[in-house]
Amino acid sequence: MKPLAGRPQEPTRRSSFVAIALCLLLLALLTPQAQAQERDRGPGDPSVSQRIQALPATYRKWVQDVAGLMTYPELEYFLELRQDYRRDAFMEAFWEPRSAELRARWSEYLRAVGEIAWRDPRVLAFILNGPPGGYSLPDGRVVGRCFSRSSELEIWFYGSSPIAGQSFILIFQQPGVSTGYELSRPGDARAISRRGGLPTTNVRDLCADELHRYANYEITRISGYEKLLDQVMKPPVPSPEWLATFTASTTEVPEDAKTFAVEVEIAFPVRNQSRTGVQVMVEIGLDEAPGRIFDGEPAYNFQVQGEIIRNGTLFESFSYRFEGPAPEGSTAVPIGFTRFLRPGPASLSLLVEDIYGDAFARVDRQLDVPSPEGLPSAQTPSLSSLTGTLDHADHTLRLLTPPGSVLLGLVRFSARHGGEFEKVAFFLDEKQLISKRRPPYSVEIDLGDAAEPHRVRVVGFAAGEEVATDQIWLNQGAQRFRVRLVEPRQGGIYPGSLTARIEVSTPDGSDPDRVEFWVNDELSKELLQPPFSSSLVLPGNELAVVRAVAYLADGSAAEDAVVINATGFVEQVDVQLVEVQAIVSDREGRPVPGLGQEQFALYEDGNRQTLLRFEETSETSFRAALLLDRSVSMEPHLDIVTAAALDFSRGALRSQSDRLAVLSFADATVVDQEFTSNPTEVERALAGLDANGTTALYDAVVQALNYFDGVGGLGSLVLFSDGRDEASQLTLDLTVETARRAGVVVYTIGFGDALVDRDTREILAELAAETGGRSFFPDGSEQITDIYERILADLRSGYRLTYQSNSNKPESEYREIRVEVEGRGLEVRARRGYQP
Repeated sequence: MKPLAGRPQEPTRRSSFVAIALCLLLLALLTPQAQAQERDRGPGDPSVSQRIQALPATYRKWVQDVAGLMTYPELEYFLELRQDYRRDAFMEAFWEPRSAELRARWSEYLRAVGEIAWRDPRVLAFILNGPPGGYSLPDGRVVGRCFSRSSELEIWFYGSSPIAGQSFILIFQQPGVSTGYELSRPGDARAISRRGGLPTTNVRDLCADELHRYANYEITRISGYEKLLDQVMKPPVPSPEWLATFTASTTEVPEDAKTFAVEVEIAFPVRNQSRTGVQVMVEIGLDEAPGRIFDGEPAYNFQVQGEIIRNGTLFESFSYRFEGPAPEGSTAVPIGFTRFLRPGPASLSLLVEDIYGDAFARVDRQLDVPSPEGLPSAQTPSLSSLTGTLDHADHTLRLLTPPGSVLLGLVRFSARHGGEFEKVAFFLDEKQLISKRRPPYSVEIDLGDAAEPHRVRVVGFAAGEEVATDQIWLNQGAQRFRVRLVEPRQGGIYPGSLTARIEVSTPDGSDPDRVEFWVNDELSKELLQPPFSSSLVLPGNELAVVRAVAYLADGSAAEDAVVINATGFVEQVDVQLVEVQAIVSDREGRPVPGLGQEQFALYEDGNRQTLLRFEETSETSFRAALLLDRSVSMEPHLDIVTAAALDFSRGALRSQSDRLAVLSFADATVVDQEFTSNPTEVERALAGLDANGTTALYDAVVQALNYFDGVGGLGSLVLFSDGRDEASQLTLDLTVETARRAGVVVYTIGFGDALVDRDTREILAELAAETGGRSFFPDGSEQITDIYERILADLRSGYRLTYQSNSNKPESEYREIRVEVEGRGLEVRARRGYQP
């Protein structure tokens, strides 16, 4: 029986415990005072101290050592763990959302003192700010810490710290013999316990009474000292998503969840070098998981979370997604995968989740992995099956795509080869960078700091001629559809007539359905089959715009345009045509259609531009993508969001020429549905979403914008997220720069945490404003459908303005755009500018 199609996923990313996720979200929304109260509930709290004492000694000591840094939800979850391998994994993962510097200072203190006293503020001050020192006294001495000779009192002097960029003083005092040290705040009037013995033999570390008075006086001179104390003594509160993501890695069945039964077979059929292949086949009866019906056909969607434990330690954690139809005539849905392990005993745990049925199955097996000796080698695809006819051609080159969804900076590119070459040259965007005379044909190429589209090409030469070539496109959608006017040339002079010729590239390599040649705004020729070349009559010798538009059978379009006969404007014609999408609304915010070109004025860097093309977007094909946050904090909202998104898709896809894509993101971005005109395909993609992982917002936006590259028609991205970025490699500045280059209108919808987090609101609002879109922050789920309808109305009643820039700025410089519209009470939104 053929298994259901599956794909490996990022490990340990499904959220099983909604209650924990909600608890973490609640903590994130607490005031600093409330957070402090929650944090104080730790080993000293009678409600949990008994459970801490019940832990094995190793784990009890660890809890006490990190108590000053641990949030209450983290402590509660750790106390609920029952397997030591999960506790060990938690202890390592605990530091991931915290800085490496914080962990280093914690380790330094622990090495120095052997153990950490619970609730001692001196410990927390050291871990957060490092050792005191570097504070200059009026007499020129530089001090760090001093101890009272007669009282249990310490003064710590900081010239600065990793948290505060200014000098400050901390005073710690012990009110009684049986009590711990406390941080002294202005206005405190407590008795201080008499010192039983000197804390140091170094007299330079002992305080004179006047130094205590000086410290108190200096504190009164520090502006906002109380606020500063809260800053330097407050441990960082990590993102709530990290813990909820960690809980998703468990193979435990969530409490009160529906369950179903599965059949499991394990075999060891192959080897991979010194490892044995563990083949796991799982059969799920159709009566256990009935699936969902789409277009009259049943479909299934399963998530498998797995753990392998060796010698009491979590050896590896993995995740797979299986989706598709069941085999015809079958009574069960088969899914399967293979993991390669070294020989010996191991434990396998699986949690199988039926996404559509919201039910779970648990599998536990003890493995005795045999030696790989004598087993056949695992069959992997041959190089020729992956890269064409490499093994059979005399001269072949095949560029390997580097890993990563967004590539920038220094990236290594390698080319497989067949046959002998005199040299192999590497090109970036048609500029030759380097050539190599002998293999390996591998080079590092600097792609720059911006996540913009690039083409990398490799060319092989033999006997002085080009004999092989290959190319890859980076940072753009796989659906790339390109048209390039080979003739006429940009800026060329063509008196009276010319012969137009194009090069066209389609996603599947087929010929376009038709090609149109336009001169200015007049259709000149329409060709239905290759060769796509035709003579065009020009309106004399005056400046003209020649456009070539190619169409696929599904209505998709791509175009290229050049300006010709521009005598005296050579520098200007080197700049690409610029398209601006403008939305006009009245005083009530309602879109205003039906305006004429004469009512618009467009300025670039303050200089008015001549519009070469003007059209209403209601007359153009629709291209939009939904980018949905599916991080773990979205668990409570995901059903509402996907239902509203489905309504949006039904309104957007009104004809065969309209296209909608679905992308989702957490740690990584996934194209759940490529551009389609079929609402059922969108429904299937939305139904398969589940909350998992942390939020890589910036990476997701850049990947989604790049996905539009090569897509004809009006481009719009609708982003839905509930939280700030937690896991991106890219920065906000790079994301905004990519948005400026993309020419895609971005609409942002902030929900949940975004309502109360000012930074998140500002980021989402900036992304929308830079591109001419809008940002929304609904305070209730019932508003989401209305927001989608407003966005759809915007996109159906806008205007597309095209002009040829007359700027003399270098291409690397940003150009500001301003669009004005005539009419009482009318407002216009458009992108603020662009970078060529």
